[in-house]
Amino acid sequence: MFTFHWSELLVVAVGGLALLIGLAFLMLRRRNEMLQTFLTPEEPNLEEEFFRVRTPKQEETPPENATEPETNEATEEKPGEETHWGAPADG
Repeated sequence: MFTFHWSELLVVAVGGLALLIGLAFLMLRRRNEMLQTFLTPEEPNLEEEFFRVRTPKQEETPPENATEPETNEATEEKPGEETHWGAPADG
């Protein structure tokens, strides 16, 4: 009734194998997408963050009653004296 040649059987077997491999890759790809959506944190809307109008920070104004800070004479440099870090004072 039906006669098969080895070449026809080989074509059917290779076709079926290609079909199974293709379906397996599609399943792995879908699995990867699902895992990626569940495991990665939700990203903020970058467009909204970029174009968001930011209010300028208000500069701190000193109180009106404040006087100039007192200076310590020991830490001030006297004219003509230079201080060098790590160098001895006597030169």
